[in-house]
Amino acid sequence: MGYTLTLTLGAGLLAIWLDTRFPGLRPKTAAQGLIHAAVGVFTMFGAAGLLELIYGVPQWEFLTVLLSVFLPALVYALVTALWMLRALANLTFAR
Repeated sequence: MGYTLTLTLGAGLLAIWLDTRFPGLRPKTAAQGLIHAAVGVFTMFGAAGLLELIYGVPQWEFLTVLLSVFLPALVYALVTALWMLRALANLTFAR
């Protein structure tokens, strides 16, 4: 439980840092943000499926895949969630 929470909080902090450090990467329109969000969801499905496939391998191999595949997928999904929240806020308050 502790490692899962730490991994998720670390990915969230990385996502916030990426969003503030590289504002030029943000999508220009809400439609582009929606496409990125959909890609982020499918990326998470793929990463979780890969973790399910390799379950039972030695711990160092599992952690290697977890940190090299699942963590970047989680960070990308969280960044796209931030982008969508920003796009929806801009649509709401633009009126």
